[in-house]
Amino acid sequence: MIEGRTAFLGDADSVLGFKALGVETYTPQDGDGARRVFQSLVKDRVSVIMITEEVLEQVRDLVSETLDMPVPAVVVLPGVSGSRRLGDDALRSLIIKAVGVDLMSEED
Repeated sequence: MIEGRTAFLGDADSVLGFKALGVETYTPQDGDGARRVFQSLVKDRVSVIMITEEVLEQVRDLVSETLDMPVPAVVVLPGVSGSRRLGDDALRSLIIKAVGVDLMSEED
């Protein structure tokens, strides 16, 4: 079995439940902090990095740089304030890149 680290970046309320499950949690106070933490986790080859939609807005360019890397897998989750569907956009981009077709398209 391959073991890897899992981390979650987001606001304190969003990461709380994951901390209880043993996930490394980070609550950066601003965009610069979010960028530093994200870059550090990528450098340390963390396997899965979960981020809230709010953090995604601050590190979107850094997430894009990881798309061709074997790790990390970046998972976008809504924060406690609700979903803005940014995770859908990130997933759609990954699918288009992987298969060349927008499988999430609502057109027939």
